[in-house]
Amino acid sequence: MGTANQIEQELMNYISDHKIRNTHSHHLPEQAMVDFDLDKLINNTYLQWQQVTPGTTAESRNAYLEKTRYKSYFVWLQKAIGELYGISEPITAQNWDQISDQIRKAHQNPDFYMDVLKNKCKYQKVIVDTYWNPGSDNGRPELFTPAFRLDLFFLGYKKGLRNHDGVSLEENFGELPDNLQDYVEWVRKWIIQKKSEGCVALKIAMAYERSLHFEKVTREQAERVFRLQESDITQEDIRCFQDYLFWKICEIAAEVSLPLQCHTGMGQVIDTNILQLNNVIKNNPETKFVLLHCGFPWVDDLFSIVDGYPNLYPDLTWLPILSYTASKRVMHQLIEMSQIDKICWGCDTWTVEESYGSLLAFRFSLCSVLREKIEDGYLSVNNAKDIIDKILFDNAGKIYV
Repeated sequence: MGTANQIEQELMNYISDHKIRNTHSHHLPEQAMVDFDLDKLINNTYLQWQQVTPGTTAESRNAYLEKTRYKSYFVWLQKAIGELYGISEPITAQNWDQISDQIRKAHQNPDFYMDVLKNKCKYQKVIVDTYWNPGSDNGRPELFTPAFRLDLFFLGYKKGLRNHDGVSLEENFGELPDNLQDYVEWVRKWIIQKKSEGCVALKIAMAYERSLHFEKVTREQAERVFRLQESDITQEDIRCFQDYLFWKICEIAAEVSLPLQCHTGMGQVIDTNILQLNNVIKNNPETKFVLLHCGFPWVDDLFSIVDGYPNLYPDLTWLPILSYTASKRVMHQLIEMSQIDKICWGCDTWTVEESYGSLLAFRFSLCSVLREKIEDGYLSVNNAKDIIDKILFDNAGKIYV
């Protein structure tokens, strides 16, 4: 066995050259990036969640950089920009406009977008959740395979509603059925249609809207929303409708053999930890539950059940750019506790720059974890390469058939 540096370099070379099946993203279509620059890039990354904006003056940009330069989202985006655009210096207020010009010129090249994703990132396939147009492959079926996001259907208790992203159920799927039985059948037909059009997974991100505690309610409880005047519908009525629908979706997912990707952890924060789903996972053994983000920051919930259910699949999506420290801990424990053929990773980003940054964070975290386990005598180098093969490529090919 070589020195720590030699082992790390061998692993990083192996990871960096590896083809990837990316299991979760929100990549914007190419036409959305035609007039792109640094400001628009930042506004389409997780940095816009920080509630701090760069502004347009040197003073405001300096203030922005002071607040964000050490945040994980910024660190990995800056590394990606440096590698993709050949920029060796950190982003400053002084070189801001110059970097903006480079980004703008790059995106004017019609080949740039796909070159980054296919050649720089080495993505062979990317599962894309286009929540603004559910089930779309961005017009690039050779790279993107859709996950069909189902959150809009949880709004079916009332006409004219939009979700937190401003997307309308009716504008996407037409007139709503007026009774529960027809509504559930309507949802089933859309799922079957989207699968026939190429969707390889279903996606639930209701953690941004409500608790992940979905009770097993009766049909009578759920159908109340269809019998009441809109003004008389209570929060309890809405909860019962949504709980019932979620359990039905779990059944349908098993019927049509589509994995159900569930956003877990950060969202509305209250009751969005993984254990809220324990009863659903337990009682739907034929449904593949992919737990995106591993429940961060409540990752111990995952470890408490990860070895207990054969239908549970942990996905490291988003974790490395949220916190590479947390992602390292999760990877260490998943290797020790989970079946290695169940673990996947996705970038969970909108832009090619942030996707590459997310990948850099993942490569760094995985390489560090594997090196440490080799040094501890837990793994051999060949064991580590087998784990890389599975997490980066092989597992997703088996889970998303």
